[in-house]
Amino acid sequence: MIAMEATGQYWSALHDELQRRGYSCVVLKPIQTGNRGNKRIRKAKTDPLDSALIARTILAGDAQATLVPDESIYELRLLVRHRWRMIKVHGAVLRYGIGLLDQVFPEYDGIFCKPFITSIRTLIREVGLTPKTLNAKQADVKKILEKASRKRLAAETIDELLKRAKISIGTQQGESAVNGQFRMVVDYLDFVEGQVKSINEQLQERMATLDSPLMSLGIGAEVAATILAESGDIARFPGPGEYSAFCGLDPSVRDSGDSIRGVSHISKRGSPLLRWALYMSAPTMITKHRDFAKIYERHVNRHKGHRFALIAVAHKLARVIWRLVKDGRSFTKRPPKR
Repeated sequence: MIAMEATGQYWSALHDELQRRGYSCVVLKPIQTGNRGNKRIRKAKTDPLDSALIARTILAGDAQATLVPDESIYELRLLVRHRWRMIKVHGAVLRYGIGLLDQVFPEYDGIFCKPFITSIRTLIREVGLTPKTLNAKQADVKKILEKASRKRLAAETIDELLKRAKISIGTQQGESAVNGQFRMVVDYLDFVEGQVKSINEQLQERMATLDSPLMSLGIGAEVAATILAESGDIARFPGPGEYSAFCGLDPSVRDSGDSIRGVSHISKRGSPLLRWALYMSAPTMITKHRDFAKIYERHVNRHKGHRFALIAVAHKLARVIWRLVKDGRSFTKRPPKR
């Protein structure tokens, strides 16, 4: 038997080659070997010591092998994680653009619902967004915004933009370079949004062919694909408690006599992307299903807070998902028995 830690992407190629040659391979999460390694008195970390830890973990029978997904789930996982990375990159570039905007045009905030709407992106490409440029080309600015928005932008909004540009206290140094950076930012945002849209279409097609019971919950195909891809074979868990613990939504215990007591936060073990998908599904479940709304209201009425209540709903959702997959049935709205 050959055992290895699931460290990033480095184990995947070796694991597949060994499997093709007929070897029995076990993939371990580093947290299992890490806990055993912390028992050493002397602080040391080398490759021979790590290899010995993996061997002792296997021989002791304490290891729990990580499930390597099949082809369809693996492809779904690649798409889901790539979508998540693109969303994170989009947020980072958007924050940079907003920071640059606050530097050169701080009065811009609050004029539009979003800082870089479609009309403003067209204005950035054709004219620019620095106050000095807007003041010098007021007629062009009005024509561009009216044409780009198809006259949906009110004339008062455009006048407010030009009015604030006149009294702006933003820095005026490097105007041409700043406008160039704005163009790069909006081009990059358009590219990333196009990539995410393409991935969303692929996820919707794959979820339609898989016919998963998760779609009966009323959540989006992208979120359902994330839950399915990060969970793998949900039916392998013996109970709903084990699956919620796999998601990292189980409450941790910190209690030792009368001296050490703490608030039971969730364990946050497992995939953070899976936990995010369940947490983001909680508002949808509260809106569409009364039973989940009751759970949310009960915790809010106890003054637990909005986030605490959403986590409780996500924990309940994880248990419901396990039951649906285990029974192979769709979710139905039926009142609980009295």
